[in-house]
Amino acid sequence: MRKKEEKKFSLKMFTSFAMPEVKPVGANYAFYRPGATTVDELPVKDKAEGEKRSFWGKRSLDTASFSKTEKTWSMPNPSSSGLKPVVLVTMVILFIVGGFWIKQRAIGALQNSEGLKLAKVMVEGEHYLSQDEVLRTANLSLGSSMFKLDLEDLNQKLKKLSWVDRVFVERRLPSAILISIRERNPVALLDNGSLYGVDKEGRILSPSEALLNQDLPLISGVRFSADAVGTTQTAQTLKPALDFFTFMAKKDGVLAHDVSEVNLSEPESLKVTFINGAQVTFNTLVSDADLKRMALVLGDLNEKGKKAGTMDFLNGFAAAK
Repeated sequence: MRKKEEKKFSLKMFTSFAMPEVKPVGANYAFYRPGATTVDELPVKDKAEGEKRSFWGKRSLDTASFSKTEKTWSMPNPSSSGLKPVVLVTMVILFIVGGFWIKQRAIGALQNSEGLKLAKVMVEGEHYLSQDEVLRTANLSLGSSMFKLDLEDLNQKLKKLSWVDRVFVERRLPSAILISIRERNPVALLDNGSLYGVDKEGRILSPSEALLNQDLPLISGVRFSADAVGTTQTAQTLKPALDFFTFMAKKDGVLAHDVSEVNLSEPESLKVTFINGAQVTFNTLVSDADLKRMALVLGDLNEKGKKAGTMDFLNGFAAAK
C-alpha cells in the first residue's frame, strides 16, 4: 500500500527588512501597507476611505503607522480639536451665569444697605409750580432704599403736572434724589374765575401765584371745564387770540406790548383793549391793512387832541367813537 505523502507547509514571517512585492497599477500601487505607502501613493478609492475630515475641516489619516527605526506600530491619538468648541461654549455659559449671579447678589446687597436710604429730595427749575406741589406729586417716602425707587414711574407722575414740559430725575448717592424741571412758558392769561396760564400751543396751565406778577395779555370770554387743564382741548377756541398776539409781535412789538385784553365772547370777532383804554374790534383774521388804518385813526385823533374810545374794523373800514 502506497503511503500518502505528507505535505509539509512552512510559514515564513516577514522580517523588518523583508519588503512585500508591490506591483504598480497605472500610476498608483495595487495595495497599501501601513508605514510603507504614503497617502499620496494611495489609489483614489483607498485614499478617500483612509482619510477623514476633522472638526475644523482639516484632513487627516485615521490609520496606524509602522516605525522602521523603532520597529513598532503606533496607533493614532484621538484628536482633541473636536473638544475645543464644547469647552469654549461651556466656559461662556458658566461666565454668563456666574456674572448674572454676582450682579443679583450685588444689587441685593445695595438695596439692603443702611447707608443707601432716601434722606433728601431736591427740586430745581420750578417757578410757576411750588416745591410742595412737586413733592406732593412725587410722593416719595424718606427711608426708602435708593435702588428700589422707580425713577421712570416718578418721571411719568411729574409729567402729568400741566406746567411740566420736561423733567429729569437723578439719584444722588448715597441718600438724595434730584428733580430737575423745565416749565412751559405762558404767553397769555386766561380768566375762568381764576387766572390760568396759556402756552403758545393753546394748552391751559393751572393757576399759579407767579402768574400774578407776569406782564401778559388777558384772554376773556372763554369757558372750560376742569379736565381741560393741562390739555389742548380749547386750543381751537383760543387760536384767534393766540394768532393775534403772534401777528402783533411780528408787525409792531411796541404796540403788541400795549395789548391788555382780547375778548372772544362774540364769534368771528376780536375785541381788543389796549392799556390806554382804547377798544378795537377786529375780524378774527387781522390784516396789515387793519393795523395801518388803526394807526392812521389814532394819529388823526392825537393831532386833534382827542382820545379814541372804540374803533370798529369789522366791515373793512374804521369807525371811531
